[in-house]
This record gives sequence, structure tokens and C-alpha cells, in this order.
Amino acid sequence: MRSGWIALALLFLYLVIVFIAFRILDLIYFCQYGLPSTTIVDPFLLSVKQLKQLLEVRGVSYTGYVEKKELAELVKDSADVLQEELEELSDDIEDKEKLTSTPDPSQFTSASHFYEEVEDTKDSVWLVHVVGKDTLLDDYTWRVVRKKVAPFAIRTGVFNCNHDPRLCKRKGWKEPLLLLAMPRGSKPKDKVILRTCHLNRPQAIIEWLSEELSVRVKKVSSLREVENEWLDSPGKKNSTSTSESNLAVKVLLFTHLLHPPLFLAALSIKFTGRITFGIFSVKKDDQKIGRIPLYLIITPEKTSIYGRRRKEQFNLISMNAFLKSIQPEINDIFLCSLVLVNMFAMLHFSQVFTDSWWRIIVASIWTIVTYNLLLFACWLCVCGALRWPVLSFFGKSASSWLRWFILSNVGSLVRSDWIYLLHSYPLFISSLFIFGRLASLKLPRSANRDSWWEIDCLFRPSVQPTIGHFELEEGLLIERLAVPSFWLTPVTSPDYIKNLRVWKFIKKIKKDSPEAIETLMDSSNAEIVKTLSKGDFPLVIETTECAICLEKYRTNVSLCGLPCGHNYHHKCILIWLQRDNHHCPICRWPAYKQKQN
Repeated sequence: MRSGWIALALLFLYLVIVFIAFRILDLIYFCQYGLPSTTIVDPFLLSVKQLKQLLEVRGVSYTGYVEKKELAELVKDSADVLQEELEELSDDIEDKEKLTSTPDPSQFTSASHFYEEVEDTKDSVWLVHVVGKDTLLDDYTWRVVRKKVAPFAIRTGVFNCNHDPRLCKRKGWKEPLLLLAMPRGSKPKDKVILRTCHLNRPQAIIEWLSEELSVRVKKVSSLREVENEWLDSPGKKNSTSTSESNLAVKVLLFTHLLHPPLFLAALSIKFTGRITFGIFSVKKDDQKIGRIPLYLIITPEKTSIYGRRRKEQFNLISMNAFLKSIQPEINDIFLCSLVLVNMFAMLHFSQVFTDSWWRIIVASIWTIVTYNLLLFACWLCVCGALRWPVLSFFGKSASSWLRWFILSNVGSLVRSDWIYLLHSYPLFISSLFIFGRLASLKLPRSANRDSWWEIDCLFRPSVQPTIGHFELEEGLLIERLAVPSFWLTPVTSPDYIKNLRVWKFIKKIKKDSPEAIETLMDSSNAEIVKTLSKGDFPLVIETTECAICLEKYRTNVSLCGLPCGHNYHHKCILIWLQRDNHHCPICRWPAYKQKQN
């Protein structure tokens, strides 16, 4: 369908315009501040509050560090401070709460509920507060702990042993405690292990979490191990890397810290079985490695440094989006395709112009539902076909090309623009709809007409379709359902209707009679003059009544003639033809086909 190709072209044009608009904004930002948003800021120039905020977002413990110089050194050892990262921090407490919004904890009501949520979700981390007659943490302390772990995608919950004492007895939970649940090994969807503690201070709890999760980040002991097991790509020959380090994508941190930041350890849980994470602790007097800290992204295609481009900040949200783009799951690709298909659907029905608002709503719902059902059907076929070895090979090749594009400069800009659009979805949806409406103003009428094909089989217009006004005729749906050829009638363009002959009916009178002269003076219709002088049109069968409504013609009523010669009331034949009855009601000659004399 032509309107589908138009909508696809509009979608591509919209994405190009968005890309150009973001580049203009980058230029304005550079002209205003004189530096790009990826500029590295000296942490010694920041305030103590900003330094602590950065350490909390990154998950680095600063217990025992009091002086500003010590905090700045700790921030510097964890990662560079980028200008755009600094702009997101605010001294306002309300803005900080928005940045790290705390979701409500899950309330487990039984053992089955606990197993379903905690032990069956094997790609996330849970922190559960187990309570009984007494509680380990009061409400304020528990709220502080939940707020501190929220930036690291650690889910929280509360289990009351009074709801299911048998579970607490079987697990040995005789007193209130904190429970940490996370995957056991390095395989995806691996079994869950449980760790417990009885700490009641928020900072001590965060340090305990960091210590437990950092076990998942492999420690590298020497530069030789870095060269042989990390920088040696799996695609190269004579690779001596272990099976755990033989994944396609690896993240290696060079730092002066002894333990990785909590955000990196939490990412190692989310990407279990997909990406290998490692840390190489470098002594401060070691000059063999250049700038420290350094986050290396190692792929079979190339090795790049994280933090040099837009939206590459050192926190869980930014790095999670980056790693998903270079090593996506099937679910990530499905969500991306879902957004694109709905964008396409919005641009498709935005081409429709009509005075009836309810028809726009019906058309939009119909279009969105139809496209989403087609998308789900296609994905079912794709998921089944990926099990074939041939298609699996093409899938790996596509992943390789995707990584090559994302790690390029243009791909990095496209990724950052896409992330910004998804985060500011009200602006995204409104701008897309406005663009579709403005673009459709310049489209030909036939494109607008084609976009109604989905619902034209159920409704018929009561006037000519060229003016874009549609009305529902009462009882039409039931009438159309009773037609045997409801789904088999071929689609015929109604554009031929505007070419049918239309004239005013006048009774037969003598040419020179006073009645003829009076009729001529009272009417300005040129067709009457033509009728008086030459008689009826060629191929017009003379008749005095309409075969559709069975009423006699009155003087000056509008008539419409078909190519076969039969004529009817203009309104009657229009309704007849727009019900997909593209034939003469009397002789069944096609109304869109000329007939020879």
C-alpha cells in the first residue's frame, strides 16, 4: 500500500531531522560554554557535597574520608568526572531524590511468593529485610538503605516470618536479618545463592553489599594475564583464554582502588553469561599503564575506551544502556522494534484528514493494534527460526555489524540521541505526531484515502470521498455482514465518481415556449442550456424516476448518469457506489468502465 511506503519514508525523515536538530543543539552548547559536554572536570574544583554525590552514585565507600582532598582523590581513582555528569547533579535535595527515586519494597506474603519473586528471577539482585516479632532496621534506616541501593538496580523486599513460619524455620532465620540473593555462577539464569548479615548501619550495609557483589568481578593479577586472557580476542588463533573470559564482549577496569565500584559489580550481575567484567588494581607508583582509571571495552571488532563520548557516564544507568547497545538480548531488540513499529503506526494514521474525531480514534486504535499483532507474529517466527544453524550464523554477523556501528563516532551519536528521546517521551510523542500532521499536509489526496482501507470495509461514507467527510449510516455494519462477498469484493478506487456526468433535471418543454424562456432566465446552470439546445446527453437513457428510491424526478433536481446510460438521483447513486457496489443497479455494467456507443 502506497501510504505505508510514505509512512516509512516519513519515519526515516523524522529520525534524520532529530539527528540534525541534536547536532545544532550541540553546536549551540559549544558556542555558549566553549567546551563539549564530554569535557573532563577536575574533581578538586568540586564541592564536598558534589564529591559525596558522585561517590554515592558510583557506589564507592567514603567511610573515614573527611577532608575534601581525600574525597577528590577517591573520586579521581574511581572514574573521570564528565561535564554532562556534573550537570545532572544538584545541590537541591529534591532534585537528588528525583535522580535516585526509591521504589516501594515488595511485601512477600508466603513462601511461594518469595520463591517466585526472589529465586525465580535469576538475573537480578534482591535485598530482603526478614522480620519477625522484632525488626533489625527501623523504618527510617530501612528507607535510607533502600535509597542508597536504588541507583544500582538492587530490588528490595520485606518478608514477615509470621506469614509463613515454616519457611523461616527451614531456612534457619531465627532472628531478624538482611538477606542478599544473587545468581551463583557465571551462566545466565543460574541458581540463586543467599547471603545474610545482621548489620544495622546504612553505610556498613552498603560496604557489605559491595564486598559480596565484587566477587562477580574477576580480579586480574598481572599485565601478562591482561594481554593473554583479556586483550586476546576469541576470534584470534592460539587463544589461551578460559571459558569464562572467552565471551565476545569484556569490560576491564584499570584503577588504583582495591575493589570495583558498586555500579560495575551490579552490572556484572545483570550481564551474567553475556559480558565478562574484570578489575586490574594498579599501584600508584606504576607508570607502565597510562592514564588511570581506565575502562576498556573489549570486543572482537575493536577495543575502545568508555567515557570518551556522549552519554557515557560512570554510573549504572549510562553503562547499562551502552552495554545493551553493543551486546543486546532478544528482548532488547524486540523492545526497540516495538518502539519503531508504533512510531510507524503513528505516522501512518497521522496522514488521515477528516472532520469526524471518532473516526480518527478508531483508525488509530485499529492501525496500532494491527501493526503490533503483525510484529508479534513476525517475532514468533524469528525466535523459532533462530534455532537453525544457518540463521544463527547470520544473527552473529548482525551482532558484529551492530557493535562496529555503535562503537563508531556516528553510532555513538545515534545511540545518545535515541536514549534522550526515550527518556523525554512526552516531547518524543508530541513531536512525532506534529511532524506527521505537518508532513501529511503536502501529501496527495490518494495517500490520505488509502490510509482508511482498514475500516472502509465496515463503514461507508454518505457523501463524496473527495471532500474527506465520512459518516456512519445506521445499521450498515449488520447489512454488510450479511453480504456473501464481504471479504472477497476487490478494492476499487472511487476516484471515477468525480468524473461521472451530473446535471439538473428539467421537464420536456418546447424550445420557444414561454415556460422554456422563464426556466432559462431563472437558472444559471450551463447544463440546462445544453439540455435545452441539444436534448439529453449521449448514452443517457430517458427516464422519469430513480430506480433506487423509486421517486419521480422533480425539476432542477441533480441527476447523475453512469457510462451505461442509466441515470439516478445524484445522492442515491452516490450512496450506492460508495457501498462497494461499483456497478449499475439495473444492468450491472461497471460504473468505472466506459461503454462504447
